[in-house]
Amino acid sequence: MMMAFFVLIAVIFCAVAVAILGFGLRSKRVSGRAESELVQTNVEALKASYADLKAGHDAGKISDDEFEETRAELERRVLDESRATESLDKSDKRERLTTLAFIAVFIPIAAAVIYWRFGTWDAMNPAIAGMQAQNESGGHSMAQLDEQLAKLEKSLQENPKNVNGWMLLARTNDALKRFDKAAAAYEKLSALVDGETKAEVLADWADCLAAKNGSLDGKPEELVDQALKISPKLWKALALKGTAYYNRNQFKEAAATWEKVLADQKPGSEDYQSVLNMVNDARTKAGMKPLTGPSSVTRVEPSPVSEAAGSQRVVSVSGTVSLAADLKAGLSGNETVFIFARPVEGSRMPVAVTQVKVSDLPAKFTLDSNMRLPGGMGEMESLKQVVVGARVSKTGNLMPQPGDLEGDTPAVAVGSSNLVVKITKKLAQ
Repeated sequence: MMMAFFVLIAVIFCAVAVAILGFGLRSKRVSGRAESELVQTNVEALKASYADLKAGHDAGKISDDEFEETRAELERRVLDESRATESLDKSDKRERLTTLAFIAVFIPIAAAVIYWRFGTWDAMNPAIAGMQAQNESGGHSMAQLDEQLAKLEKSLQENPKNVNGWMLLARTNDALKRFDKAAAAYEKLSALVDGETKAEVLADWADCLAAKNGSLDGKPEELVDQALKISPKLWKALALKGTAYYNRNQFKEAAATWEKVLADQKPGSEDYQSVLNMVNDARTKAGMKPLTGPSSVTRVEPSPVSEAAGSQRVVSVSGTVSLAADLKAGLSGNETVFIFARPVEGSRMPVAVTQVKVSDLPAKFTLDSNMRLPGGMGEMESLKQVVVGARVSKTGNLMPQPGDLEGDTPAVAVGSSNLVVKITKKLAQ
């Protein structure tokens, strides 16, 4: 039963990913469904960021040179940090396409190798253990992964501000327990991001160094402290800080720190019970009475995200997408239309995405909090407002391309219905 449930969930995620990315990657056919699932997050982030950039350009607030340069970035960027420079030449455009092609090949290989190498499938079905061992002994996939990692490293030397690239390199090496390389990538990445994302990167970097050194002492704990200054309620940083206290026999401090993590867990869940056991272990060693349950836990101003996650509230936005009549010329009707919701401020990562075809337009849509991207960090239920957008992709690729057609709404309240998203703009050639 457990295996059946796991397989069902995996199949659902793969199906969603294939539906969204299948058209864009059908010409490459590198690795099928796994490719679509993991490439989606990276490309969608650029698309959402591009929507804001294009709006500023159309309003005359951003110069043509600045527009062309910023479009090359693969991760959310703050527009007011950009400076007008010369337009990217053909080699730059070719490099961006090469990077995207690389990601399309690399991500599915990484996913497969990491899962078969470090996953716990055999815990559900011992028969699979033999398959896993056979896959490892073959070495073919790992060789492919190493080759793609080398290409990614070379690409990052040429484009050192590629946030998605550094994130991919860091987390892949971390998962493969190549902690030296992972730590170096996290360090590069931490200099390119800010806000909540920076705090998360610092916590991941600290965790990586602790795994490498076998201890949180020194640099790892310094990174944890930096993360908590940025985001005092970041659960991973709190968990690591509590562990540092515990390892120094500062059990009272460890318990107090872990209680902050416990306060944001859903009572009765496995995570809640696991953290509660940690808290009570520390409290007992500190000579304190153990907590007995939710009523004995003091909630420390839990964040909206935590409250939403705890209640598992499903929220949505809905409406109709249409295409301006003057943009229909030259379309076959088979082109993909991506519909997405993203935060108004901060992260540009979409919190929900779906797709239809041009022939379906005008089309009704609903985007809800169950339609988040695989691996995505955003949650619609934590937001008060979102921007809803739609884009006709002539290539079927989630990455905005010259000639694609776009339209979006102003900020709308989460829960809004009867929205009208009209695609009225054509991206510059």
